[in-house]
Amino acid sequence: MAQTIVAEALTPEALTQLAQVLSQLASADNVVRSAAEEQLNTQLGNQPDILLSALAHMTRQHPDLHLRSFSAILLRRLALKQAANAPKNQNVTYYVWIGEGPRTYIQTELLESLKGEQQSVVRRKVADTVAELARHMLEKGSTWMDLLHTIFDCARSPAADHRVSAFQIVAQVPRLISDTDVASMKRSFGAALQDTAVEVRLEALNACVQYMIVLEGANLAAFNDFVPRMLDVLPALVDQDDELEKALGYIIELADVHPKSMRAVVPHLVQFTTQVMKNEEIDISQRQTALELLMTLAESAPAMMRKHAGFCQSLIPILLEWMGNLEDEEKWFTTDDIEDEDCESDDIIAGEALDRLARALGGKAVLPVTFSYIPTMLAAEDWRKRHGALMTISAIAEGCAKIMEAELARILDVIVPHFRDPHPRVQWATCNAIGQMSTDFAPVLQNRFADVILQNLVPVLDYRDFPRVQAHAAAALVNFAQEVKKEGIAPYLPAIFEKLLVLLNTGKTYVQEQAITTIATVADSAGDDFVKYYSAIMPLLLNVLRQATQKEFRLLRGKAMECASLIALAVGKEVFAQNAAELIELLRQSQESITDADDPQSSYLLSAWARICKVLEADFVPYLPYVLPPLLRSAQLKPDFALIDADEDEETLKEKYDEDWEMLVIDGQRIGIRTTVLEEKCTAVEMLICYARELGAGFAPYVKEVMAIVVPLLKFYFHEGVRHAAAATIPLLFASIVKAQCPREDFDIYAAWHEVCAKIIETSKDEMDPTFLAQLYTTMQECLDVLGPNSTPSNLREDFVTATVSQLDDYFNRITEREASRSDVDHDAEDEEVLQNEEENDDIFLAELSTALHQFLKQHRESFIPQFDRLAPYVHRFITSSQPPARQWAICVFDDVIEFGGPESVRYQAQFWEPIVHALVDQSAEVRQAAAYGVGVAGQFGGPAYVQACAAALPNLFAMINAPVARSEENILATENGISAIGKICHFLGQSGAFDLNQILSAWVDALPITEDSDEAPHTYAYLLELLQQNHPAVLGADNSKLPKISLILAEALASPDLLSEQPDLVSQVVGILRQLVANCGEDVRGQLWNSLSPEKRKVLVEKGYV
Repeated sequence: MAQTIVAEALTPEALTQLAQVLSQLASADNVVRSAAEEQLNTQLGNQPDILLSALAHMTRQHPDLHLRSFSAILLRRLALKQAANAPKNQNVTYYVWIGEGPRTYIQTELLESLKGEQQSVVRRKVADTVAELARHMLEKGSTWMDLLHTIFDCARSPAADHRVSAFQIVAQVPRLISDTDVASMKRSFGAALQDTAVEVRLEALNACVQYMIVLEGANLAAFNDFVPRMLDVLPALVDQDDELEKALGYIIELADVHPKSMRAVVPHLVQFTTQVMKNEEIDISQRQTALELLMTLAESAPAMMRKHAGFCQSLIPILLEWMGNLEDEEKWFTTDDIEDEDCESDDIIAGEALDRLARALGGKAVLPVTFSYIPTMLAAEDWRKRHGALMTISAIAEGCAKIMEAELARILDVIVPHFRDPHPRVQWATCNAIGQMSTDFAPVLQNRFADVILQNLVPVLDYRDFPRVQAHAAAALVNFAQEVKKEGIAPYLPAIFEKLLVLLNTGKTYVQEQAITTIATVADSAGDDFVKYYSAIMPLLLNVLRQATQKEFRLLRGKAMECASLIALAVGKEVFAQNAAELIELLRQSQESITDADDPQSSYLLSAWARICKVLEADFVPYLPYVLPPLLRSAQLKPDFALIDADEDEETLKEKYDEDWEMLVIDGQRIGIRTTVLEEKCTAVEMLICYARELGAGFAPYVKEVMAIVVPLLKFYFHEGVRHAAAATIPLLFASIVKAQCPREDFDIYAAWHEVCAKIIETSKDEMDPTFLAQLYTTMQECLDVLGPNSTPSNLREDFVTATVSQLDDYFNRITEREASRSDVDHDAEDEEVLQNEEENDDIFLAELSTALHQFLKQHRESFIPQFDRLAPYVHRFITSSQPPARQWAICVFDDVIEFGGPESVRYQAQFWEPIVHALVDQSAEVRQAAAYGVGVAGQFGGPAYVQACAAALPNLFAMINAPVARSEENILATENGISAIGKICHFLGQSGAFDLNQILSAWVDALPITEDSDEAPHTYAYLLELLQQNHPAVLGADNSKLPKISLILAEALASPDLLSEQPDLVSQVVGILRQLVANCGEDVRGQLWNSLSPEKRKVLVEKGYV
C-alpha cells in the first residue's frame, strides 16, 4: 500500500521539479544554490518518504547520467541524516523513519538500477549507496535479503561491470556474507581473483580483505590458506601503477588487522615488495606504497618479521639508498621559509621508515645491518651519502636507544667531525643528529659528553655564510640544553650568549626566532647563573615586543614572549622585578591586538602568562581579570571536524586538508580533526593547573567557572593531554576553595564535590587506558585528601566500588591476554619488553587505586567497610599471587582496612591474616615491610579480636628483625617496621596476658634503634620514653644494665637527619632523658658511648646542642 502511494506521488511534474532543484544545487551562484538547498531540506522535513523515493526513482530512470549519479549520492546522504521530526530521545535516521513500504520501494529501485545501469561511473555511485544503506540496516538488526541474491547474481554475471559492483558492495559491507560458508566464499573469491578483467580482480581482492577482517576464530583460521591466492593478483599489476597501488593498499589493510594470517607468504611478499621498491621504472607513489606494506607488517607483527632472517637485510639497504636521493637545490640555501620541505621525497619517506622500523623491531634487528653501511656512507665523496648516513643515525636513535647508548662514544667519534664537513648540508645533518640524540639519549649524553659536544657544536653558530646551518645548530643546542646539568653548560655560557646575540641581529627572521628560543632554553638550564646576562638580553626581547609589530613578525614576537618569561623564571622575582611591569604591559597590549584565529602569539601568551604567575606568585592575582578570559576561551575550543566523503581520493584530501589535520577512521567513516586546535586547548588547560596551584586562595573567585569547563573534559577523547590536564586541575580547584575559606553560600564545596565525584566515577567505569585510569584515581584521592572526613555519601562510595570492580575484572583479563601472548609462537625478547611496559602501566593503575582506597578508608573509616565487601575477594586474589608486587599491593590495602576500619576489619581476618604473618618472612623486603606495618596497626587499632593473632605473629617478627642482614640498605625499612610493630603490640595489647610482656620488651629494646623510618620512629620513641618514665624493669634491665644501650639508642635517634624533625616536643623529651641518662653514667661509659657514634653523628649532636 505504502509503495503504491509513493509511486502515485512521483508524477512527471514532481520529478521534473526535483531534477531542476538538483541542477540548481550545482549552480555557481550562491543565491540559487542556497535557495535549492532550503527547498530540498523543507521537502526532506515534510515528506522524507516522497523525496527519498523520488531520488531512488531518478537514480534508476533519469536520462541524464550526471543527475542519476548525483541522485544516488544525495539519496545516501539524506537517507542517513538524523530525522528532525523523530522524538529527541530516539537516534533515528530518515531511512528508518520513513517505514518499510517506502524503504522497500527505494531498495527495489536501487537493485534494478544496479542490474540495468550501463554507465560505470553511475553504477559505482549506486553500489556505494546500496552498501551504505545495507550497512545501516544491518546495524539496526535488519537484513536486506534481496540484496544478497542480487550480489550473488551479479558475481556470476557475464558483464564485468556487474561483477565489479558485487564485490564493491561486499567490500563495503562484508558482514552481509560473514555467515556464509567459508568454503563457498573461497570458491567465489577464487574465481573472481582469476577474472579476465583487472577491475574485477581488484574489487575481489578488496572484498577478500574486508571479509577476512570481520572473520574470527576458526573461520579466520580456515581462510588463512587462501592468502597466497590473494597475493597472486599482484605480479600482473607491476606495470599498471594505479592498480598496483590499490592492490597494495588492500593488502596493507589486512596486514594491519590480521598480520599473522600472512605468515606463510612473508618471504614471497618481502621479495616482491623490495623488487618494486628498487624498480625505478615504477612510479614513486607505488614504490612508497610497497614500503608501507612492509612497515605495516613490521609494526603489526614485529616478532614475526624479526624471525624472517632476510627482512632487514633486504629492506634497509634500499632505505639507505633512498636516504641519499636529494638534490643540491639553490633554494635550500636562499629560502626564508625553512618549513617548505617536500614531505614525500624519497629521503624523507625513508627516514620516517627507518624510524618506524627501529621502534617496531628494536636495535638488535636494525642496528647491525644499518651500521654495516654507515661507515662507508660517511666516507663517501658524494655529500648526499654522508648526509644520508647522518640522517639515518637521527632516524634510528630512538628505536635503537638501548643498544646505541652503550656505544655513544664510538658513534660520536664518527658524527662530530662532520660539523666541519665541506658541504653545509652535511653540517646541517650533523646538527640534526646531535639534536635528535640529545633527546633520545638524555641525560646520559649530556652527563658524559657535554664537553665533546659543546666544544664542537657552539662554533657552528658562527657559520655566517650558511644561516640555515646556524639556525639548526641553535636548535640542536636547545635539545642538548634541556637536559644538561647546570655545571655542564656553565663554562660555555659566555660563548653561547655572545654568538646567540649576534644571531639575534641577523637579517633572517627564522634565525632570529631560533636564537630567541635557544636563549630561553639555555637560560632555563643556567638558572641563577644567567643573572649576569640578564641586563644584556632582557632589553633586547622587550624591544622586539615594542617594535616588531608587523604581521610577518608574529611568530618572532611569540618566541620573544616565551624567552622573556623563561628568563624571568630563571633569575627569580627579585631580579625580574625591574622589568616585570613593562613586560606585563607589553603582553597585555599583544593580547588585545590579536584578531586572527591563527595568530601564533595566542599560544605563546598562554604559557608566558603562566610563567610570570609562577615568578610573581600572589602578586599576579590583580592581572587575572584580563589574563583568564582568553585562556578560558582557549580551554573551551571545540575541535574542528570534517566528515570525509567516501568518494574523495587521496590527492583531493591533500589539497583540502594540510598537515594540521589528522585523519581517523571511526566505525567505517573517515573523519578529519584539526590538531592545532587540540594543542592550544591542551596548553590552556595545563596553564589552569599552574594558576590554581600557584595562586591558591587567590584563584578561588574563578573556581566555579573553571570547574564547569574542566570536568566535561574528562571525556574529551580527542586528546589525551587535555583529559590528563583536566583531571589534574580538579583537586587544585577544591584546594583553592578550602584555602580561601569560602562561605558555603558562595560555593557549596560538598555539593560541587558530589557532582564532580559522580563524573569521575562515570568516566572511570568504562575507561580503557590504564594510564588515564591511574590519573582518575589520583584525582579522586587528592580531592578526598583536600575535602577531609565524611565528604562522600554512601551512594557515591557504592558507585566507586562498582566502577573499580569493573576495572579489576578488566585488569585480570589483561593478565590473561598477556599470558596468551607469551605462549605465542612468535613471542620474543622485544615482545616481552612491550608486555612489560603494559604491566608497568597496570602497576601504576594499581598503585593509584591503592592510594584512592587509602583515602576512602581514611576519610570514612568503618563507614566504608560495607562497600569494601565487594572489593575484598579481588584483593584476596592479589595476596595469594606468586608475584611479590601483587602480594605487597594486597597487604597494603588490607593494612588500610585494619588501620581505618579498626575492629570492623575482623570480618576479613580469615582472608588476610595468615598470608600477612607468612609474609613477615617473605623473600621480598617490600612485602615484609607491608606485612610488618599491618601487624603493627592490628595491634594498635584492631581491638580484642586481634590479641591472639598479634601474639602469634611475634616469632616471625623477631625472626625478621634479628636476621643477619636485617639492617642492610635493602632491608632496613622492613626491619624498622617490624620493630615498630612489636612496640605497638606491647603498648596496646601488653596487658592482655597473651604473651610475656617483660620478655618481649627486653628483646624489643635490644633490637632498637630506629634511624631511617620517620613514620614509625615517633610512636616507637614516645613509647620508649613512657616506659623509661615508668622505670619499667624489662626496659632498664637488671641493675639498670640496659641504660648505656638506651642512651646510645636515643643518641642515634637524635643524630639521624629528619627522623623526628616533625616532632619538636618529642625531641625535647628525648634530649632531656638522654642528658639525665648520660649524667648518671660514669666517665668511662660516657666515653665509650661517644666513641661508638660515627663522626658525622657526633657532629650533628654537637651542632644542634643536644650534648
